[in-house]
Amino acid sequence: MRRAALIALCWLASSGALSAQSREPLSLGVSEAMARARSSHPDLARIQAERRGREADARGSLATYLPRISTDWSLVRTDDPVAVFGAKLRQGVFAAGDLALDALNHPSAVGNSGVTLTVEQPLVAPEGWAGRKAALSGAEAGRLMEARAIQLVAFDALQTYFGAVVATARIGVLDSALTAARQTLGQVQSLRREGVVTGVDEQLAVARVSELEANRAMAEADRLGAVDRLLLALGEPPGRPVVLLDSIDLPVVAPDSGVRLDLAALERVVGARDADRARLRAQWLPNVGAFGSLAWNQGSFGAFGGPRHWNAGLVVRWTPFRGFQDVAQAARATAERDRAVADLAAQERAASAEVRAAAARYRASLAAVAAADRALESAAQASRIATTRYQGGVATISELLNVRAAESSQRLARLDALFQARIAVAQLALARGGDPR
Repeated sequence: MRRAALIALCWLASSGALSAQSREPLSLGVSEAMARARSSHPDLARIQAERRGREADARGSLATYLPRISTDWSLVRTDDPVAVFGAKLRQGVFAAGDLALDALNHPSAVGNSGVTLTVEQPLVAPEGWAGRKAALSGAEAGRLMEARAIQLVAFDALQTYFGAVVATARIGVLDSALTAARQTLGQVQSLRREGVVTGVDEQLAVARVSELEANRAMAEADRLGAVDRLLLALGEPPGRPVVLLDSIDLPVVAPDSGVRLDLAALERVVGARDADRARLRAQWLPNVGAFGSLAWNQGSFGAFGGPRHWNAGLVVRWTPFRGFQDVAQAARATAERDRAVADLAAQERAASAEVRAAAARYRASLAAVAAADRALESAAQASRIATTRYQGGVATISELLNVRAAESSQRLARLDALFQARIAVAQLALARGGDPR
């Protein structure tokens, strides 16, 4: 009973420690987020398993060059004439009396314990050589696919990170707008008590505050969702507090470029298909191998104490006709190779279109940021003018609220434009084969 209670206490303590650890704030910048995603993103597990499987196939293809060593142990008792004759010869106990006709035809049962060590060494194996080439190309394709997947998950981390940054900044914009709206409401209520403005002005100000409060509540929900998406991209459980250290801005350097790893992987796949076709054609060629064996035989369990015999030689294996099975396999391999070539060509065209679209989006996003900056400057100036006009009794409350709403909208639009531009930079780098940053 005490032991069970102690186990329960330990479990509760460890659970509490894990819960406290999961609630500890995670502080990170975008570079750290991308680095963590490169090692912990959930989408990597499948592609890494695929790469390990291909590398295992490549290691297995070494059997084409390496010897095969096997052992056999047997323990039999028999009165079969042929088996008795062979067993006695192997044990070195065959005697002249065993040549009698009755002894040959009706021998007494004997026991034999045998151990055989066999070594087989491939010498000429065209099918295995081509198969190893296909396996090596497949393994290289797997490594390239994994490298491309790492680039993609890094981009996902960047996108979700700045998505959380924008969601947090939207709350800041709405908080500022809500503070200003509440101040305006207080001024309107004061002016109404003095009889300067009507109840309509107060109701309009109240409606604006309520609208901002609702938008702020939705923005908070969006922020929670954005942070959880970031945590999932990092391999972390949702709900953990996150401190975002980087603000959203445009990189000062041009988007990176390099070799499209997905295209390089498809090229290796085509090479593997070519090698597989060669492997199937090589089935029509003979294979040559060497073999050797050592055997010990004795009538009791101590087989190694008995006489030792050896065999060595060469063997040629050739199967010129396989019932058209090899022809069908070759036709299928050709079809798979043609499909791989078509996939490569289609992906090359898609990559070219992706680069063009990403470049256009990049240029458009920079223009959108510049336009958002100009619009925000104009909206801020209009807000200052409207405030002055309202305080002077020249402008109505509707005009003031509309101008301030337009300023808040422009601040939010600028955040969205910055986000789109930041993502466009990373997308262009990814389309060009570079690392997103």
